[in-house]
Amino acid sequence: MNMFNGLFKWVFHIGNWLFKLMYLHLLWAVFTLLGLIAFGLFPATAGVFAVARKWMEEGEDTLIFKTFINVYKSTFIQINGLGYVMVGIGAFLTYDFILSREFVGSMIIHILLLFFSVLFILVLCYLFPVFVRYDLQFFLYFKQTFLVVLARPVESIGMLICLILLYYLLILLPVLFVMAGSSIIAFLLMALAYRSFTKIEERKAN
Repeated sequence: MNMFNGLFKWVFHIGNWLFKLMYLHLLWAVFTLLGLIAFGLFPATAGVFAVARKWMEEGEDTLIFKTFINVYKSTFIQINGLGYVMVGIGAFLTYDFILSREFVGSMIIHILLLFFSVLFILVLCYLFPVFVRYDLQFFLYFKQTFLVVLARPVESIGMLICLILLYYLLILLPVLFVMAGSSIIAFLLMALAYRSFTKIEERKAN
């Protein structure tokens, strides 16, 4: 009997987690569309990361909608600014890749561009976790994110591996992205970022 009770509790716990992930992803999709995608994507993503952070710090009883909407509204302008700076950098790197491939053909330049592209992806992965954890001036978010990437290489590599695994998983099971994609991605990246923040803060405290 105890075994069945334990199994029931485990199934209930997993089901509860899945429901919360799906609900959070639904909020992300709805508020991204409400912001006409172009202005809703980054605030909605910040809201998802804020909820993921609350889950790690305060447990599963976090008020999902309240946390999400507070971050969405209060950071709307700032996170859009940060997001479009990253879009600009990404577009610049992509343009450089095209020019290098079509007109330059230098292996050294290709390697440098690849290095900066990986660094760009890591900064992008950490940007939202840094944004929802720290209260900084606009450009200091980029500095803090860059420093975290350099200070915690193990977690940074872990993020790249997570992204690659998630990419293939979501290709094999696209229904996962439709049902809870943003929540799954945010939770995994936030978990690794949270570990990085904790280790860095512990080192500073000592």
